[in-house]
Amino acid sequence: MKVALYARVSTEQQVDNFSIPLQKERMKAFCLSKGWDDIQEYVDGGYSGSNLNRPALQQLEKDIKSKKVNVVIVYKLDRLSRSQRDTLYLIEEMFLPNNVEFISISETIDTSSPFGRAMIGVMSVFAQLERETITERLRGGRLKMVKDKGLWAGGADASPYGYTRLERGELVVNEFEKKHIIRIFEEYAVLKSYIKVQRKLQKEGFPELRPQRITALLKNRLYIGEVSFAGEWYKGAHEPIISVELFNEAQRVNEHFKGYNFGKIKNNVFRQKVFCGCCGEPYLSYSKTEKLADGSKSTYYYMVCRRRKMPRYYDSKCMNRNLKRADLENEVFRRIKGLETSNEIDFNKKRNSPPDNTKKIKEIDDKIAKLLDMYLECAIPKQTLDARLEKLNVEKEKLTNAQTKESDYEITTMEEYIKNGIPDLHQCDLDTQTAIVDIFVNKIIVMPDGLKIIWNQ
Repeated sequence: MKVALYARVSTEQQVDNFSIPLQKERMKAFCLSKGWDDIQEYVDGGYSGSNLNRPALQQLEKDIKSKKVNVVIVYKLDRLSRSQRDTLYLIEEMFLPNNVEFISISETIDTSSPFGRAMIGVMSVFAQLERETITERLRGGRLKMVKDKGLWAGGADASPYGYTRLERGELVVNEFEKKHIIRIFEEYAVLKSYIKVQRKLQKEGFPELRPQRITALLKNRLYIGEVSFAGEWYKGAHEPIISVELFNEAQRVNEHFKGYNFGKIKNNVFRQKVFCGCCGEPYLSYSKTEKLADGSKSTYYYMVCRRRKMPRYYDSKCMNRNLKRADLENEVFRRIKGLETSNEIDFNKKRNSPPDNTKKIKEIDDKIAKLLDMYLECAIPKQTLDARLEKLNVEKEKLTNAQTKESDYEITTMEEYIKNGIPDLHQCDLDTQTAIVDIFVNKIIVMPDGLKIIWNQ
């Protein structure tokens, strides 16, 4: 009889009497009474019973499907799962179809008997009820803490930037971080740029915060004396750091510069390939929808230098031209097709003749001869001779191999396309267009008066 002992404990239950050692001890005693000694343990420590995303349980399922298990034993039914649906799934879809018996020693449930199978549904209902009751109780306690007492409901060991959290949950202002937060709000209202705020405050000696953290900080109503729970804000018991007026000013700035569908056009044929010939920054894709005279809407796509589109992130604005995406596609697709008849790519330059390393090899042979003479004259010890000879011989072998090695040039996919005919990219789907552009194009540089394409060669 191949027996699987499954034990689980969640972090909230470490103080209960269902610790891992206790569960294993009771289950092994049960097996001993049955005379079962072919035992495999499956332990999930610190995993919730509300779902099946547990590594040991998933391994147990694999072993059951591989016919490595005849019996599954748990100390208590809710160790297997606290979800009625998951419990029934495991019993009816996993254990029974694979002829695996399930035993819970605390509830005296044994699926080898009809009564035991009937009791599974009943007990799993109570296990789920207990879990949901605990969750609701915890939620109610947190809501009371926030709504009635005005306490912050963040992580137990965490403190929000600008405050220090005391043992009872109160927030006390951290004076240095308070100055930093005030300066962030003040400068953002003036500079209207996360990056510029970050750079300026670093020069003033404040620590660096990631732009994403500054963004979240500027939207956090905690700093005007409020606390939140489940998306709702309530009056907090802590001291505000900034005024409501300054907070609202920061929100107005943020809304004014808020982007919509920023750079998220699905056509990625030229992704990370188009660069500005004036400042070197990448060109980004954008879409614009216009309302026509008949009331319908038309969307067109264009590309613009990042430094021109978002000058607030730079010291100056780039004035290089914008491109209609259709014009860029037409030009690049035409140039790729034109490679069939032009000599713009020289494939022969890859067919280099092997290097002549005769002189370098002779120099190494001379060094080896001198080393041997020095050793014979007792000028260097044997250990030094061996080390230097090994190094020189390795270098000589590399030069010799490079000289005798034939050219490893092979026909590239580019050359195969050119010889066999490049398809009309306008007639291809997006995946084919992207694949062919990746094969041929290394970089597209947008100049004020044209395009410069750097080919892969």
